[in-house]
Amino acid sequence: MTAFSTTIDDLRLIGDGVVLRRMRREDAENVVRWRSQPHVADQLFSRPPTIEEHRRWFDAVRVSSDRQEFIICTGLAATEVPIGTIGLSGIDRHHERAEYGIVIGETSALGKGVAAEASLLLLVYAFQTLGLHRVFLQVFRDNARARRLYERLGFVEEGILRQHAVRGDAHIDVVVMGLLREEWLRSRL
Repeated sequence: MTAFSTTIDDLRLIGDGVVLRRMRREDAENVVRWRSQPHVADQLFSRPPTIEEHRRWFDAVRVSSDRQEFIICTGLAATEVPIGTIGLSGIDRHHERAEYGIVIGETSALGKGVAAEASLLLLVYAFQTLGLHRVFLQVFRDNARARRLYERLGFVEEGILRQHAVRGDAHIDVVVMGLLREEWLRSRL
């Protein structure tokens, strides 16, 4: 289900209907457009960036060893269509953990299993290739759709950060969820 190229810059994770390829600087317009979509922006912990802000961020993290950012593409290799982003941040080799994040920016890709397949590819990479022990995430408590996906992937609710984030004029709760390598391996049997 998963294939890797030989160089880290060209790393591609290939599934049945989804390809994850390294994020590139020229992806800025798509990334900014996706993060500005109402269905995405409403679930972000920060405001959507401008293209210049995204490019500055990308230039800074591109050389960082604690972040792996991918573009989610659908279709065959020759006709890949970018539809969102997925990645691991705060990769901590000592504590063997990282934080997971995903954005499906193209509304036409919602509800088609793309997020699930992309997440499975990333988790295989996290646990088997990077050798991580734990992957965790934070999600707004009222984001039921995302929480269902995370539960299907095996993530377990670990706690609630009460009124941890501001959305509009309201302080809202954030749920912390985690997945351990042994749980992941057990669920793959």
